[in-house]
Amino acid sequence: MHGGMASEDEPMADMNMIPLIDIALTLVIILMVTSAFIRHPGVSLKLPETVTREGAPETPKDLSVVVAADGTVFLDGQKKTMPELQVRLRQTAAKNKQARVLLKGDRGVLYERVIDVVDLVRQAGLTRVVLPTNPKKQTAANPGG
Repeated sequence: MHGGMASEDEPMADMNMIPLIDIALTLVIILMVTSAFIRHPGVSLKLPETVTREGAPETPKDLSVVVAADGTVFLDGQKKTMPELQVRLRQTAAKNKQARVLLKGDRGVLYERVIDVVDLVRQAGLTRVVLPTNPKKQTAANPGG
């Protein structure tokens, strides 16, 4: 075993790394594929599409109010009734009159329901209301919308 070929009776002492690398790469690929399909809990929402967008990107300090297609209202991901929403908006206004409210209304929700929420925000004394939208996809045949 000194410097030359090992005899057939001696065990192979080197570890083969190829199967280990194959398994590691397979696990990485499986992780990448499955993580793309993990849905985060929240509200299923289809925002209206516009060419122009309003406001700065969402920050953790913003209040996020969502009006789902069925008219259900969520505040920061939690289902709320209109009186509960009003209490929370007033608490926020008492702490910070400049707090920003992101009002996300599903494109299928009744306009009246969104206006009811806007009215609650104004009654609470908050004036910075943003209506986020998704960007509209422009085509070459229709560059203006």
